[in-house]
Amino acid sequence: MHHLNIINLSQVNHSLAIASVNAAQLTELGFHPLDNKAICESLPPEQTRQLRNAKLYPADSVPRIRQALAARLAQPAAPAPEYERKCADDTEGGGTD
Repeated sequence: MHHLNIINLSQVNHSLAIASVNAAQLTELGFHPLDNKAICESLPPEQTRQLRNAKLYPADSVPRIRQALAARLAQPAAPAPEYERKCADDTEGGGTD
């Protein structure tokens, strides 16, 4: 079997252990998936089927992904919008919560 130095999104999440990310979040952090078509062109058909639709990343990007996530988590969170409680007796003609 041809050895590739790539991992898929599921393997990225497995290596993070306590967190998970999706492809959009990785892109926001500056990690873009590799070009599957270019990778698959040089592979045997059985490997192509496994990788054709996967989000693929360089295997050596995991430490940088961890650093980027740690930096993002260290930033203060944006304030959440204030929750407005709707009381049944205030708006719907009677009753209590």
